[in-house]
Amino acid sequence: MPDNDDPGRKHADEVCKSLSGLVERLRVLTLPDLPIKGDVVDWLRKGGTAQELQRLADKVEQKAPAAQVDISAFPPTEDGIALAFEARFADQLRYDHNVGAWFEWAGSHWKREETRLAYHWCRTIARELVSSNSDGKTAAIMARASAARGVETFAQTARAFAVTSAIWDTDPLLLGTPDGTVDLRTTQSRTARQEDYITRHVAVRPAEQPNCPIWDRFLFDATGGDHEMIRFLRAWCGYCLTGDTREHALLFIYGPGGNGKSVFINTVAGILGDYASNAAMETFVASGVDRHPTDLAMLRGARLVTASETEEGRPWAEARIKQLTGGDTITARFMRQDFFQYRPTFKLMIVGNHKPILHTVDEAMRRRFNILGFERRPEMPDPRLEARLRDEWPAILRWMIEGAYDWQMNGLVRPRAVVDATAEYFSEQDVLGQWLDTACNVSPEHEDTTQALFASWSEFAKRSGEEIGSAKRFSSALQKRGFVLCRNPKGARGQRGFRGLEVKPMSWADQ
Repeated sequence: MPDNDDPGRKHADEVCKSLSGLVERLRVLTLPDLPIKGDVVDWLRKGGTAQELQRLADKVEQKAPAAQVDISAFPPTEDGIALAFEARFADQLRYDHNVGAWFEWAGSHWKREETRLAYHWCRTIARELVSSNSDGKTAAIMARASAARGVETFAQTARAFAVTSAIWDTDPLLLGTPDGTVDLRTTQSRTARQEDYITRHVAVRPAEQPNCPIWDRFLFDATGGDHEMIRFLRAWCGYCLTGDTREHALLFIYGPGGNGKSVFINTVAGILGDYASNAAMETFVASGVDRHPTDLAMLRGARLVTASETEEGRPWAEARIKQLTGGDTITARFMRQDFFQYRPTFKLMIVGNHKPILHTVDEAMRRRFNILGFERRPEMPDPRLEARLRDEWPAILRWMIEGAYDWQMNGLVRPRAVVDATAEYFSEQDVLGQWLDTACNVSPEHEDTTQALFASWSEFAKRSGEEIGSAKRFSSALQKRGFVLCRNPKGARGQRGFRGLEVKPMSWADQ
């Protein structure tokens, strides 16, 4: 914790260098809101606490000291400097040729470097090497920016540094934390390993025990004391800690405002830290324009994707929902960059006051959706609840880790409330099924023409505010329901129809 002045920061750098080769990792914590030349004593006098100090320390990236290398042993050329660079930083840096970026080992994970640190280090080594064993002419050449760029280009191809994106985050059951790695298979923490190639971490280190009374009370109130529901939520949150998507499921939480939806989703996403990503709701609902593939590019590598605030009357983008939750390969690109492919590792959790419309009610969608209602408003709302829960994040993370283990052992055990709410939602959305119940006689001995059936459906859909669609789509939907195509139904020569149903003799609209 350096003093807040240049000598203090310089001393901190010198301490870091002196520890090179003696410690595995270290942190340099710059305290906030210090006066000029202020130190930790001043911070404590202003009300700083040990708990806050720990929280600040958890956020600081861990550093691995650079290796001690005799720079003078290398020739003062671009290639020689690149070799010296490799010798000094082989354990600290990787260059991803797919994304064109350096990654630095931060002690707990590999962090994408966005400040041209490698270029800066190339210049630093060049100055050291030139000052130790070269003449003035060579020094002038090596001082040029082009020389540093050349050194960096050489270094990018060094076998110690060169990797592709396929190397990162390959184990779906390892979870990065600020001071180590949790193996979700066992729930145990261990020292972070460079060879795991983890690039993300959660926001806090997990507590030893899931002692989170405020969180427990919040869930009890939000679910009406439904212990099956609370267990399901714990398993779902644990599932979201993993990079596994075998459930092919999404969670949609609905209900009026002020019932805890946002508190729940913000707390879970906040704890997941780098593993969580927020997406615009437009990514998941249909619109009249095509979305740019950068929407999907930004979700690569996430383990949880959240979205909120659904508008009444908006339909799901059903093909995209199936694609994102089905384990299919996604093709995406960032703005003005090439297309790339990836397999999603994220789970979708969406909250809203309104349930979007579902046009296609089939088994594929039934398998994916889990509908959960947060419909109870607290008698005494706590506007600081979300802030108070932050103190319990480490314990809540432990609660989630235990949920991940439960999920691995038992899967997502859906409570009766989720099963019923999901069934009710699909019943509401199944307008074709409502038409069959209302306007048709359904029995193996019945048959009718496609023309008569489609005319009846069109009238029903129009009155229900549902999209009519084409006759071809209508016929396909009937076949998926098990109705069989036939010729000459009811003696109507030359016409096609379906066996298994007929339009009721009396118009359904007159009943």
